Amino acid sequence: MSDARVAMARQLHHQAQDALEVAARYRDQRDDLVRRLRAEDPQRWSYSALAKAVGCSPELIAVILKPRKKG
Repeated sequence: MSDARVAMARQLHHQAQDALEVAARYRDQRDDLVRRLRAEDPQRWSYSALAKAVGCSPELIAVILKPRKKG
């Protein structure tokens, strides 16, 4: 198909997919850092302290810190 709109839609589709993959990597890195901070000093890094420092909700911190299922 030679329609320029199709080519643009395809390009935007690929860019959106790339952005999702980058965002997933950022979330993984964030989650790892949050888990390490909490594990190293749970007194200092309460859920609310982590949420405030990271700039998110305590509910998101709870999701990040929820024990992962094995297997």
